[in-house]
Amino acid sequence: MLEISRIYLSSGLLLAIFTLIFHIIAMEYPRWKIYEHRRNPNETMFIGLFHRCENRFLDGILNTNKIYLVCDNNKYLPSNKNLSTLIHKVQPAEVQRLCNIAGNPYNCDYSSINKTFISSTLISIITLCLSIISIYLHLLINQFKYKTHVGVAIATISLLFIAFVCNLITLILLSSTMSFDLFEYRYNLNYRLIEKNYRNSTNDFEQNIRQIAASDYDIRLDWSAGLEIISLILSSFTLVSQILYLFSTYRNRIG
Repeated sequence: MLEISRIYLSSGLLLAIFTLIFHIIAMEYPRWKIYEHRRNPNETMFIGLFHRCENRFLDGILNTNKIYLVCDNNKYLPSNKNLSTLIHKVQPAEVQRLCNIAGNPYNCDYSSINKTFISSTLISIITLCLSIISIYLHLLINQFKYKTHVGVAIATISLLFIAFVCNLITLILLSSTMSFDLFEYRYNLNYRLIEKNYRNSTNDFEQNIRQIAASDYDIRLDWSAGLEIISLILSSFTLVSQILYLFSTYRNRIG
């Protein structure tokens, strides 16, 4: 039984490490969502937790144009009435690009949705790191100190459960807000709806914007979201392995 317990520990440690690696890679790269323009590649966008990237035509050598990926912080203008005059002077597709200007005075910030994404992924990283340390502690503790092993196992399971829930929340929130950045960045929908609300014409206007977006863009998950899904699956396997280890340790104690 002790050998089986070691197998559970070793497999759990490896699974937790791979889960953390996939999660960090997914978190760092702006490839959670892709808004691919159906006709104009220059309008394609890639969305991540911290950055959004756009395809842009830039002049190359010998009068040739190439598409380059340009990334900026995924921040938006605050809901500030003082900015209404400025916004009216700019095309809707260019309004949120004011946040891309270095040293801009507009106090741009991440959206509340993005802040939830960031918080959830950071909590997941912290709990996964602590879980890896907890699992490794089992290898350092005398194998016959059952009470200590049980206590550490319960703490590990709790941490892994939190990490699993945070990953799950991240993916659920991601799937339910697939179009958010497109509407806000390309169409400045929030500000325009507030303005239309005063004229009681929000429903028709919003429906029209959604139809335009659906005809112009193909919206789908990108590979960072795939890594996060893999991370969720691995975290569930890690959690199961540590639950099995806890049962195995308990049986060794009473056996």
